[in-house]
Amino acid sequence: MRIDVLINNAGVLGREDFDNPDPASIEHQFRVNALGPLLVTQHLSSNLSKGARVAMITSRMGSMADNGSGGYYGYRMSKAALNAAGVSMARDLAGRGIAVALLHPGYVQTEMVNHGGDVSAEDAAAGLIKRIDALGPDNSGSFWHANGESLPW
Repeated sequence: MRIDVLINNAGVLGREDFDNPDPASIEHQFRVNALGPLLVTQHLSSNLSKGARVAMITSRMGSMADNGSGGYYGYRMSKAALNAAGVSMARDLAGRGIAVALLHPGYVQTEMVNHGGDVSAEDAAAGLIKRIDALGPDNSGSFWHANGESLPW
C-alpha cells in the first residue's frame, strides 16, 4: 500500500512548572509527542510514495523564540524535540522526494485545553489541509501555523 500523505497527530499536555516537575509525565509526553511520530514515520517509510508529504502536527509551544511565558516543561520540550526530528526527517527523506512539514494547528478548542481555544477543530483542520497541499521540496522542513504564518524556531 502506497502512502501519499502521512499526518502524525499526537498530543498529550502535562502542566508541569519549575517547582513541580513530574519526570513520569514528562517522559510520557516525550514518548507520545516526539518519539511516537518519529517511529510511525520510520515504520511506514517504505510505503511512502515518491512525492509523499509528511505532516507533523506540533505546537508553537515547541518554539524557543516564541516562549514568553515558561512552564509546561514536558509539553514544550517534547514538541521542540518533535520539531528537531521533523527537520532531520526533511533532510533524510529529501532524496526520496518526500517533504516534511511541522504544523501548528492554532489554539484549538479541544478537550486538551478544556475547549478554551480560539479556533474550531474544523477551521484548524482546513488550514492544515492548505499547508499540507502547499508542501513540497522547496519548503520541506519548515514550521508553519495553520493560518499560513511562518513560525520562529
